[in-house]
Amino acid sequence: MHGISSLESCISCLDSTPFFSFPTFQNSKLAIASISTRIGGISHNPYKSLNLAYHVGDIQDDVTENRKRFCHALGINMDSLVIAQQIHGDKVAVVDKSHAGAGAYSHESAIFGADAMITNTRYLALGVLTADCVPVLILDPIKKVIGVAHAGWRGILKMIAAKAVLMMQETFRTRADDCLVALGPSIGPCCYVVDENIISQFKGFFGQENCIVNDRLHLQLATKKQLMDTGVKENNIIHLDLCTACNLELFFSYRGEGGITGRMMSVLSLIYD
Repeated sequence: MHGISSLESCISCLDSTPFFSFPTFQNSKLAIASISTRIGGISHNPYKSLNLAYHVGDIQDDVTENRKRFCHALGINMDSLVIAQQIHGDKVAVVDKSHAGAGAYSHESAIFGADAMITNTRYLALGVLTADCVPVLILDPIKKVIGVAHAGWRGILKMIAAKAVLMMQETFRTRADDCLVALGPSIGPCCYVVDENIISQFKGFFGQENCIVNDRLHLQLATKKQLMDTGVKENNIIHLDLCTACNLELFFSYRGEGGITGRMMSVLSLIYD
């Protein structure tokens, strides 16, 4: 799994809304693949400042303004956003232009009960909200299909990232070995202490070497393992090597901030003509 640093991936926009992007995706010229920080918004503590989630207790109008700023920075239309409800489950939704705007302006309008989405529709912007969980971005550059997944520990045990790839195969004839995958910032094993029951479940599913570091949980390694088991090539999986809990000046962290905080958004959109 190849990590990329902030120096080679962070782009500071003219409107002072910085975001991270993945060079492999950008170089394909097929998709926008970007991840927000917590910088550049108008929300107040404990959501300071670019909180992009409606469901965490922040002021609705502030979140809308923050989303407008982030979308403007990426050069996408906010009406093209599609957000899932993210319930730590394993449902993968197939979305198209009829879903444009779902979840864009309210949590209630988000795709019901889903934690992953796939599409072959251009200019739909699939969004994932996180503050410690792993945002998974998947691009099939051959069939021109994308998928996103929200992978917390529960979703990882339910194989949510793998199921997104499998649904891409079933629906759009994607080949896993063609896929490019980016894993966004998440809480790292430096900070992610969980109880022994959860550790045991991960060991049983993925093996010690694929998810446990110094008796702590490594969400990105476990996600990588399940993706590789579907046929994704190891060299095609890259990740942003920054822990959310260790970098509270850049990211929101549910664990690092006591459970009351905002959310970043990861966005993937097909943009080819």
